[in-house]
Amino acid sequence: MRKYHSAKDYWDAAKSPETPIEELDFLAKSEYDFVRVGVAQNPNVTSEILASLIPSRIESWNEQTLAAALTENLRTPVEVLMLLATELIPVLNHGRGNDQGFRAGVNLCCNPNTPLDSIREVLNPDKVATQFRKVVARETRRQDVLNLLLSDRSEIAKKRAHESLEKMNRVESNNP
Repeated sequence: MRKYHSAKDYWDAAKSPETPIEELDFLAKSEYDFVRVGVAQNPNVTSEILASLIPSRIESWNEQTLAAALTENLRTPVEVLMLLATELIPVLNHGRGNDQGFRAGVNLCCNPNTPLDSIREVLNPDKVATQFRKVVARETRRQDVLNLLLSDRSEIAKKRAHESLEKMNRVESNNP
């Protein structure tokens, strides 16, 4: 294990694809939030290490940023994605200071490994902002999520889902 002399050394190691798994496991326990985010973004991180990074709550900017990194990583275990889905709902109202939580929710709905039942829970119009559902409809490439949004109570979310599906169909028909 190499010696770290500054916070930047920790950050560089956390992000580096050359960092060994054992070292990533060590860095995942860092006192620095940004180092844990770097580990979650590392292309070689294991699903076990990702599971160890789940924040105990998702309230602060740092906790939301870590949740965003976890929901974006395709190696994050399904169980972790399901847990994050439940924990993210309170910050998906597009409230002040919840930008990273909002990003985590969008990532969650775009991640192909997130179960549709968890996404259905996250897209509940009684619990999350229309703006969130609209952004998901614009950004996801998951056809099942877009089909779910076609029956949203918000006309704008429905419209965005329809537009995204049309765009996906055009791309598919142009690339046989």
